[in-house]
Amino acid sequence: MRIWNLTLFVVSVLLLAGSIKALLDYWQYDEIAPDVAQMMLHQVSAEQIHQQVEESIAKDNPADARMYLRLAQTFGYPLDTAAYEPRLQELESPLNSARRSVSEFASGFVDGTAESGAGVAGAITSDFTVVGDVRDLWEQYQLYAKNEPVNELIVTLAGVGVGLTAATLASAGTVTPAKGGVSTTKLAARAGKLTPDFQRYLLKQGSDVFDYKGFMLAARAEKSLDGVGKAATKAYNPQAVKALTQTAEQVNNIRKASSTTDVVHMLKYVDSGEDLMRLEKLSLKYGAETKGVLKFLGKSAIGSMRVLRKTVELLISLIATFVSFLATLASLGNFRRIFTT
Repeated sequence: MRIWNLTLFVVSVLLLAGSIKALLDYWQYDEIAPDVAQMMLHQVSAEQIHQQVEESIAKDNPADARMYLRLAQTFGYPLDTAAYEPRLQELESPLNSARRSVSEFASGFVDGTAESGAGVAGAITSDFTVVGDVRDLWEQYQLYAKNEPVNELIVTLAGVGVGLTAATLASAGTVTPAKGGVSTTKLAARAGKLTPDFQRYLLKQGSDVFDYKGFMLAARAEKSLDGVGKAATKAYNPQAVKALTQTAEQVNNIRKASSTTDVVHMLKYVDSGEDLMRLEKLSLKYGAETKGVLKFLGKSAIGSMRVLRKTVELLISLIATFVSFLATLASLGNFRRIFTT
């Protein structure tokens, strides 16, 4: 009798362990994206959008002003769009547009810093001609030679950019999206728009692609602008570029859906690869208005909620675990009574 009860107890414990394992296997969550439309309607007022339009006009930024007006139309805010038109048309006159574009494009091309569309275009253009990447490498190497703080991420992205420029020419442009994404991310890094977490994420991916320490040693031997470019080419490992390429292409997709200027600012909401993926989805849905959505909602626009996935298997495993637990208690009681009598 004792052997039978002992066997029953062991079997019930094994069944309980098996049912708990099954329960954990089916205990899964779904990631639910936030309802941005509802958030905009309940958390943002027409007056807030009006203020952003006015600020954009005051800053000589008609592109942003029109973006906020489109945002108002998308979500049904009662703004009199026509009332802003005379001032916007004045800012967009051929003379004013040319003035902004020429000076800002040249500034972006030469020094790689930009806030406007024309300036960003200049900075990206200089990267595609490899001039911008070599300039950034040379600037950072000069800091290194003086024992001053060096931005390792800018060095890594510029070095990868040099390698991708050569690959773009060799592949007839097939790696152009990756090159565009790397240049855009580097521009955001130069502008101080990247969070510390996202910088670490990028460095982790980039460290396999670009040998930072090896580059610095090689650049020290070269000690010239041309030599810095050659040192970067030697430090670049095309075999390890897959992960960083995927990230860069996501950034490029966001850029195409919105604009290069906007993505530089929107990357400040990204801390991880998951954030970047959600930002990509948001930009594909709202396009050029994504910057405005993030301006009003912040990171909550690319957040998510974890909801327990309710499946038949989960319910069955819950019932089985409960029954196994009761059986174990019962067999334990019988087992103790036998050995105490």
